[in-house]
Amino acid sequence: MSEGANSKQLRTKSGFPSAKKQTSIGDGISDSRAEATKCVATAGESFRSATIDLVADPADSYRLNLLLWDESRATVRPQIKYGRTVYEPIDLEPTIVNFVQWPLRPVEYGSTRDLFEKVRGLITRHVELSETSARLVTYFVWSTWFPDKLSFSPGVAILSPDDSAGVQLLRLLRCLCRRSMLLSETSKASLLSLPLQLSPTLLMNRPVLTRQLRNFLSTSNRRGLATVKSGKAMEICCPKAVYFGMDKISDDIASVMIRVSLFGATDKVSALGKGSLSEAAAEIQGKMLAYRLASYSRIRISHLRGMNFTHQTREMAMNLASCIVDDAELASEVVPLLSEQDDHVRGLPDRRLDAAILGAVLACFHEKKSDRVQVKEVTLLANTLLRTQGELVEYKPEEVGHRLDGFSLWRTRQKEGMFLVLSRDASRLVHRLALEYGVSWVQTSGAKCPDCQLLEGSVNSKAV
Repeated sequence: MSEGANSKQLRTKSGFPSAKKQTSIGDGISDSRAEATKCVATAGESFRSATIDLVADPADSYRLNLLLWDESRATVRPQIKYGRTVYEPIDLEPTIVNFVQWPLRPVEYGSTRDLFEKVRGLITRHVELSETSARLVTYFVWSTWFPDKLSFSPGVAILSPDDSAGVQLLRLLRCLCRRSMLLSETSKASLLSLPLQLSPTLLMNRPVLTRQLRNFLSTSNRRGLATVKSGKAMEICCPKAVYFGMDKISDDIASVMIRVSLFGATDKVSALGKGSLSEAAAEIQGKMLAYRLASYSRIRISHLRGMNFTHQTREMAMNLASCIVDDAELASEVVPLLSEQDDHVRGLPDRRLDAAILGAVLACFHEKKSDRVQVKEVTLLANTLLRTQGELVEYKPEEVGHRLDGFSLWRTRQKEGMFLVLSRDASRLVHRLALEYGVSWVQTSGAKCPDCQLLEGSVNSKAV
């Protein structure tokens, strides 16, 4: 970044200026429409060796500028020409521009861990919560800066008996998260009227959970899925943090959100004034923008070792960890933090039923009295397993059959009823699913099951 057309550049290791330096317009990038073949309104672009992003206009809070980062310097202008295209900020309603939190410019951030600890420290200074919760919230903040690189955007469910504590955390998250919007009244219709193409971070205070809103919260976390409004397809995936008070959270929402419990009211709740909020926002937004620009091309979602989670928690951990670049140890530290979250997911009623069905089918494979088993027999075994865990509900063969279909364990109809074929392919699938669901099993047959051996070897290798 340059101070002016002919001024010297002040640089640090990551290529970003000192926090005291101002970003100004650089040379060599024309904004003339006449030289370009087309003009594009954008919310952000990523090229092989450059990035365009939206930033605030310091002279007018109702307008936006564009920032071009070419891996060596940053240029900020109302319009940016790159290649043969002129880019300008996406057309947004001015009150929305003023309402969303935007960074002004990139600011040098030091190392990944330095920035992580700074954000975590800011959270613990102003909100009363456990160390585990503080670190999980910090990982969530990181994920909001890369929603366009993640397959799954985890949310945060905030629980507290004190409303002021919950709102305090939402206000703080507004300073820390990317393109954040703090909402006091929410419905599915109002959320769909927002410019969700920005992938904003939605911060919601005590929403009334109608069926439509609950469906939005539980399904708008996967990249690539769209909804249709007024005949147009809309990408609705975006990060979300919701303060629920002490209201019960439905199972479908609980499985896609990190649960964070706050302690009661303390002096910390009144310590975060408007001035300190603005100061924190200006610094952290700039540093997180610099981190995004430096790290964007290196975000990779990969498996984490030593992780024996349910598929929901595993996907959450992998996406959170992928946002931590240049610090593999810090990335892996998310795994133990999510153990309690995974225990909660395993305890959900649907999850318990699925685990019991898999345990029942697994027992049928190990006994191998026949090459097929009736679905009503699987149901009887599953209900027996659930009773040993204190479950009083009796499930019917029809419901168990639908669950088997969901596992891709296809049934076949015979004269005596519906049967599950105990094929070798089905055995491999059931063993993999049983491992994923944490189902323990005991061999009842004399011969050692080859699929058990295969999975035991897989578990041991991943734990290394």
